[in-house]
Amino acid sequence: MDRINVLAESNSRQNLFTKELLAETNDAELQEIVKNASEELNSPIALVSLVLDQVQFFKAHIGLPPVLAEARGTHRDVSFCQFVVKDGEAFEVNDAANDPRIPQHVVKEYNIQSYLGVPIKLEEAVMGSLCVLDTKKRDFSKEEHASLKKLADLVNIRLKYLTKDRRQTRLDLTEATLIPAIKEMYNSLASIERFIQLGYSSGKSIKTYLNHSNHIFSDKLKFTDAIRLAHEAAATKHEESEDFLLEMEFSLKDSIDCLKALEALVTNAESTNISEIVTSAQDLSRHSTKLIGGFTLPDFKSDPVIYAKGNLALAIATNCLLTMSEEIGKRNSNKGIELKIDEKSTTVELIFTSVDIDEPNMLNVVNKLNNLISSEMPSLKLRSDGAKLILEFNIIVDKSKSLDR
Repeated sequence: MDRINVLAESNSRQNLFTKELLAETNDAELQEIVKNASEELNSPIALVSLVLDQVQFFKAHIGLPPVLAEARGTHRDVSFCQFVVKDGEAFEVNDAANDPRIPQHVVKEYNIQSYLGVPIKLEEAVMGSLCVLDTKKRDFSKEEHASLKKLADLVNIRLKYLTKDRRQTRLDLTEATLIPAIKEMYNSLASIERFIQLGYSSGKSIKTYLNHSNHIFSDKLKFTDAIRLAHEAAATKHEESEDFLLEMEFSLKDSIDCLKALEALVTNAESTNISEIVTSAQDLSRHSTKLIGGFTLPDFKSDPVIYAKGNLALAIATNCLLTMSEEIGKRNSNKGIELKIDEKSTTVELIFTSVDIDEPNMLNVVNKLNNLISSEMPSLKLRSDGAKLILEFNIIVDKSKSLDR
């Protein structure tokens, strides 16, 4: 099998992945450790790999193929390191191509034939592995196991230092692994777009043929009922194909909108127009809000620029919609979510309401969101006011326009 997923989800472990731990900035100490691991075990590739819920992130690496070095990660279900996390002990592979325990994707793509990984830990939780990989079959000695274990102890010390600030937000994303995935999704959607265009082109030719044949088949005496019935069936299927292509085109547009919103989520801009935040949040929460009656965009009069990292602001706005949708869904309602915008001199408030969420339930929504965010946000505030959910952003004021002489 090319892909295997052996890990159950663990919220306690995932909560330990802080912003500092997932920062893509090269860490000199960890880089020195993987270099030593490569040299001491005579292996061309060495990694500090953090295994998340969907991906493994390469915190430090040496000897990787260029495409993996740029992406700094892979999907978790193609990794060997997931087995280290699963069992909490060393995992060794000597002949990967003939080992039924492991996924074969990296074997086929990058000719990985051998592997040795040992656990790296934070607060007694296995976060991933320090590992070495080789493109040839080989065994690993007891001395090499011991050497890699000593180096893993140094990784543990470094990870503890990097995460000494326990305030963190799970809304931060590993941009280094998402950006290549977004590019790949754009390429996939482009292929679907070409297919739709080809379908329309082919459909026109078929339609022309059917129109001409209608005239020919009008002389019923020349053709059997079977031929005429087959022609009618072909015309019906052609209409169904046209309808299906139209549905695909609408779905493609929605997918592109969501992908653009996802791209905005990993953009770390310090300032963003409020309309961009709300529009992208609508796209990212489209499925959930559709189930409860929708979420309509308000009118943006002056469209102020807010002072907040774009990805954090978007993530919080999206989760406001998702959490409210979940609460409304419990009531089997289809009355949707309303949003009003209240712009003040130095702040702008997004005011979310729903006729099916009263004050106690809205307080419950805010508590869920605050537990999810779990960090201080100096440039934005989240609170409830009765049955209203209020997301308040600081705005960037143009001082030249604010002077009233």
